[in-house]
Amino acid sequence: MCSPRLPPVLMARRRMRTFFIAILMAIGLVSGSDAAEMMRFSAGLAGWTKVSFPRIAAADFSASPDGGLAIAADSAAGMLWHSLSAVAKPLRTARWRWRVEQGVAATDLTKRGVDDRAVAVYFVFSDRPAGSRGPMELLSSPAVTTLVYVFGGDKPRDSVIPSPHMGERGKFITLRAADANKQVWFDEKVDLSSDYRRAFGRPMPTLIGVAVSSDSDDTQARNRASLQNFVIGE
Repeated sequence: MCSPRLPPVLMARRRMRTFFIAILMAIGLVSGSDAAEMMRFSAGLAGWTKVSFPRIAAADFSASPDGGLAIAADSAAGMLWHSLSAVAKPLRTARWRWRVEQGVAATDLTKRGVDDRAVAVYFVFSDRPAGSRGPMELLSSPAVTTLVYVFGGDKPRDSVIPSPHMGERGKFITLRAADANKQVWFDEKVDLSSDYRRAFGRPMPTLIGVAVSSDSDDTQARNRASLQNFVIGE
C-alpha cells in the first residue's frame, strides 16, 4: 500500500525546515554531535580563577590581544581554572593550539618534586555536581578524576603517565615533549572519551571543569607559552 502524498504546502514547509537546520549546523548554532563550547580569554580573564600554591611564586596568566592566553612562570607554578555548566553536555572532544617560546628542560613527570612542564591543559571529570567547591578542593576529591595533556616532560607523544600528585585519579598524556620545537604553533585535537577509557579503563564521566597550568619552581627555570582557539566539543 502506498503512503499518502503530503499536500504541496506541507512538503514545502518540510523542505524549508530541513534547509534551515542545515544552515544552523553549518554555522555552529546546532550540532549533530557534541555541543561546542569556546573557552574565551577576555580582558581580565572573566570566568576564570587564578590558583596559586603555598610557598611557591605564582605563575602569571593574562589575556593576549589576539584573544588567546599568555603564560609566564619564573621559578613559579600556578593554574587558571574554569568551571563548566552543571548541565551535562556530550563534550567528548577538544582542540586548541599552543606554542612554547621558552620552557623547562625535560623532566620526569612521574616524580613529585621534579615534574615541571611548560604548559598543561586539564580536563576534570565527576558524576557529582561541583557545587560551590573550589578547584583545589575538587582536584583532591575522591569522586574526581583528571586528564592532563602536557607540553613538556621526557616521554614520547601519547604516553599515559600517572600523576605524582593525584595517584590513580590523575593521568598525564604527553602531546609534546620538552624538546619539541620552540616558537612554533602546534594544533592539537584530542578525543576525551577515548583517552579517558585508555587512561582509566572505564567510560568517561561528566566534564565539570578545565584548567591551564605552568610549572617551573622545581627546576628554578623560566616558562613562556601561549594558548589559543581552545574549543571543547565539535
